[in-house]
Amino acid sequence: MYDRHSLTFSPGNVQIHAISVALEMHEQREALSINRRTSKELVASLPNSRQGHHHMDLARAWLWDGNRDKALKELEKAEEIAPQLVRNHPIARSTLRSIVYAERASAREKLRRMSDRFHLDG
Repeated sequence: MYDRHSLTFSPGNVQIHAISVALEMHEQREALSINRRTSKELVASLPNSRQGHHHMDLARAWLWDGNRDKALKELEKAEEIAPQLVRNHPIARSTLRSIVYAERASAREKLRRMSDRFHLDG
């Protein structure tokens, strides 16, 4: 039997669904906690599309937890594992857009403060 959508009941799928559910309930710290307790081997045994989605979820969890660096690393992992899925997925695109915007905003703020210290106009 071929499982086209990777919907089989397996320990790996159960774990990443638990992470996804916690994240959808805006409990990113719980999602990250579940991930820490999840066997890497279980996740690695899943098809690339499931692994890619899992890393997209982790990217979102890290972003919501305030760690843009870890969010970007997870998004890079997701893209490496399942590039076609990730590059076109609305969650991945939204997560990356949020990271980019936050980086621009933080750079603008740093530049504004430095300009103030230098007493630059405009």
